[in-house]
Amino acid sequence: MHPPGPSFMPTPLRFSFRWAVLVLVVSLTVGCDTDSPADTPTASADSSAVVDSAAVPPAVPPVAVPADTLTAASDTSAAGRRVGETLEQAGDVVQNIGMRIFWAIVLLVLFYLFNKAIVWLLDRLSERRAEQRLFYKRMVPLARVLIWSIGLYVIIRFVFQVNAQSLFAATAAIGVAVGFAAQDLLKNIFGGLVIITDRPFQVGDKISVAGTYGEVSSIGLRSTRIVTPDDNLVTVPNAQVVDSQVANANAGALDCQVVTDLYLPGWVDERLAKRIAFQAAASSKYVYRNKPIVVIVKDEFKETFLTHLKVKAYVLDTRYEFLLMSDITERCREAFREAGLLTRHDAMAVMHRGEQPGRQDGGAHA
Repeated sequence: MHPPGPSFMPTPLRFSFRWAVLVLVVSLTVGCDTDSPADTPTASADSSAVVDSAAVPPAVPPVAVPADTLTAASDTSAAGRRVGETLEQAGDVVQNIGMRIFWAIVLLVLFYLFNKAIVWLLDRLSERRAEQRLFYKRMVPLARVLIWSIGLYVIIRFVFQVNAQSLFAATAAIGVAVGFAAQDLLKNIFGGLVIITDRPFQVGDKISVAGTYGEVSSIGLRSTRIVTPDDNLVTVPNAQVVDSQVANANAGALDCQVVTDLYLPGWVDERLAKRIAFQAAASSKYVYRNKPIVVIVKDEFKETFLTHLKVKAYVLDTRYEFLLMSDITERCREAFREAGLLTRHDAMAVMHRGEQPGRQDGGAHA
């Protein structure tokens, strides 16, 4: 006898039994899946609650802080912020001033080099063109003043950004302060400005001032420099130049008058001597023939009577002044000896005893 089971069931019953078992299994599976999410969070929450309660310390009751302490703390923090802001602003100001000073120095160097270049160019032009030499040399002091004036204005106005009103006020204040501290320097500066504007002489002129004669090489704001015939550079303060008498030999012209002094014994033929002196000056290669040559005869007494000839002629260029004087003297002495107007016996007689030529007294001949 077989045990009861599905295999012994009729076919419709077995089919129904299998479907019932399948439905029961599916139902149990879905129920387990549905219940597990609900149970898991509860356990997780319970465990996290236990952990949190163990980790978090017990709450501390708040402590009452006095109002004065809070006010002092807030004032201290505000003061700290203000100090920080002040230091930051000071740093910005110092950095700004440093940059301004840097660019001012850069501009000063550039204007200095530009000034040197312009002066060098004018000097080169003056040496290449003799007929316009004095014109280019006169432009040198004007160019210097103009360049430095523009440079200072650019630095003060645009680098340091000083407006016109503040600039005038600062100039007045500095002028008063410097006026008491450096009176002599200001006198020389104003003297230089007077010389440049009034122009009693210019660069290249032959002048005599304060006992010094020579060619004006430069005119500065503080002093005027003169090159003497001995090639010495003499610096004369402008204040002294303005207060002194100035003799100008050429007054801006390229030529100037040269006076050559010649001496002969007082008994010579003055007409012949005058003619010889005139021919010597007219034949010199340094003479300027577009202007007259004048010979003046004078009597002088130096231990004996002398004939003094003053030969006035104009030189082509002021640089050849002493060359013309020497050339006229050499030509005249040679011609005087050839004409018998100047002999060794006459010269010795004039120098030692003042004797007239032809006397046969003892000791007349040196």
